[in-house]
Amino acid sequence: MALIDLEEFKAVLGIGDIYADEIVQEVADAADAIVLSYLVFNQSKINFVALSNNVATYGTTAPHAFAVGDSVSISGCGSPFNGTKTITEKTALTFKVAITNADIKEKQIKPLGNAIIPSQVGQWDNTPAIREAALSVACDIWITRQGTLGQQGVDFQPAPYRLSRSLMTRVSGLLAPYMNVENLIG
Repeated sequence: MALIDLEEFKAVLGIGDIYADEIVQEVADAADAIVLSYLVFNQSKINFVALSNNVATYGTTAPHAFAVGDSVSISGCGSPFNGTKTITEKTALTFKVAITNADIKEKQIKPLGNAIIPSQVGQWDNTPAIREAALSVACDIWITRQGTLGQQGVDFQPAPYRLSRSLMTRVSGLLAPYMNVENLIG
């Protein structure tokens, strides 16, 4: 997933090749992750896993919309649970896949794991409003990281922290049509 093109980001910042690409890319990746966490995907958070008789069970925090036969990309659950798996069975709050491995007792996943349909991973890459929101967030992260803005203004008067809740408020108009309202509750 790459909402922000590295060269475009460097041009917007006006930094050319002053900073290593890895440092600039880190900021772009952080902005991507923040913006994407607010968008709609067919995904579910995983709160427990278990493996018995070569069948892995994944428990979700809320009812999921996966179907038997869907391939899902699973992350954050550890080995052997991570990877792209095909769903063989499902209920409202669980789904099962075939994994050849020794049995593993049920274990809680903290922080939560994630399951998403892989074809959706890049679905927002070419949506102009979402790309602009990610670029705006990345610029705010960069400015805060490189300067004194965000904790104290140039005249040493306290200023609001730039990376607070207001960061997403500033781009919410761009993201509004694409936001997952379920993420806003609770």
